Amino acid sequence: MELIPCNTCGQNRFLPIFTKNSPLGESFSIVSCESCGLVQVNPQPDFQAVKKYYDDSYFTQRTERGYDNYYSDKLRSEISRVFQLNLKDLDFFSWEENRIKEVPSGEKLSSLDIGCAAGYFVAYQKDRGYDAFGIEIADGPVRFARETLNLNIFQENFLDWDTKFQNKYDLITLWATIEHLHKPKETLAKIRNHLKPGGVLILSTCRYGILAKRAGLTWRYLNVPEHLYYYSYKGLKNLLISLGYKNPVSFTYGSGMTTRAGASFFFKLRKWVMDRAVKWLEIGDMMVYMVKKG
Repeated sequence: MELIPCNTCGQNRFLPIFTKNSPLGESFSIVSCESCGLVQVNPQPDFQAVKKYYDDSYFTQRTERGYDNYYSDKLRSEISRVFQLNLKDLDFFSWEENRIKEVPSGEKLSSLDIGCAAGYFVAYQKDRGYDAFGIEIADGPVRFARETLNLNIFQENFLDWDTKFQNKYDLITLWATIEHLHKPKETLAKIRNHLKPGGVLILSTCRYGILAKRAGLTWRYLNVPEHLYYYSYKGLKNLLISLGYKNPVSFTYGSGMTTRAGASFFFKLRKWVMDRAVKWLEIGDMMVYMVKKG
């Protein structure tokens, strides 16, 4: 555990918000930077201390922070449904249509999904004609992506991988990944170097806003120490612009209500209404950004 400077602004002054125990009984402090407001786990555990939380059970056994068999067709379909909705809301397909016109005849668009897990977005892009790649560190998901889905997956830490390769892509994605990273700002800066001119970055992450503050310690995304950083809507936009990205397109979604088995019609109706209301009001506790390389 090490007290580190704020990853966004580099300052060392923090306001305490919560202390929360992990499933292994370890205690972590969630604080807010006095200068830029970034909410983060600090002091912060190093990579090896966090890695033990990502064993195979994280992907196969249902917990408040894991998945109920990440490799199932049902969950794959749900994950695919969500990122397709996100792409539509970002008007990504219009960008893609124009991008296709710019590339030489017969050349494919290329994509890289960072933190790709089992490679579902990589498979989606491959099926749509992309030269699609992923990068992931966890053994189980990489094995599944390579052996079952026959995908091109690098098993590397992205910041280390960057020193070995100079590949450039039309699209790079970070689906619910940046909150897990020890060096998110550095990662975003490196991504820009791997984008082709006019290429775009798409990232989604949990949003620390009104719903998170109301929920407090019970907020569904306050999973320590897997989630190390919690950005605000404006804070993430400012960070991206400061790194040289431009033309941000964004939206929020997610009311925090989860459908339980056997839920009543009225609960489902309330969730349907709330999910649409928070999206319209831009107060959802998930957010998605698409930015262009400047």
